[in-house]
Amino acid sequence: MIRHALIASVLAVSTMIAAPTAANAGDLSGKVRDAAAAPVAGAQVVITELGVSAITDAEGVYRFHGLDAGKYRIAVELADDVRQHASAQVPETGEATRNIFLYSSAALDHARSGINPVEALLAEALMAQAWEEASRMTAQAEGREERAVPEFAG
Repeated sequence: MIRHALIASVLAVSTMIAAPTAANAGDLSGKVRDAAAAPVAGAQVVITELGVSAITDAEGVYRFHGLDAGKYRIAVELADDVRQHASAQVPETGEATRNIFLYSSAALDHARSGINPVEALLAEALMAQAWEEASRMTAQAEGREERAVPEFAG
């Protein structure tokens, strides 16, 4: 009887030692933002090879707990069937952060036609900035507001 209890105790202890614990798992989190850097709520973030997903909250935050260490491909899916990908490296312990900035539909259209989507995204931002500046200048000219000219000492 004592022999059986001793064997059962040894087996229980060896099982506890061999079992993975939460301390041996990594976490992955981040924010999903659109091309204008606004948080994207309600996007589905998927790690396909693991079959797990998370939905971003109102601030665009997603989180995965207890992942094995390694590199993963992440897919961000929006309601209009748009899917964009990123990769993330998960540590053995602790948390990795992988923020994801989504390309605009115009940048994706450029990418489909062979133009670098990063360059298209930058061109879009510059064009928007130029449009805002032109609109401001037009409003000033129509209102005939005087513009302050900086004085230069020299």
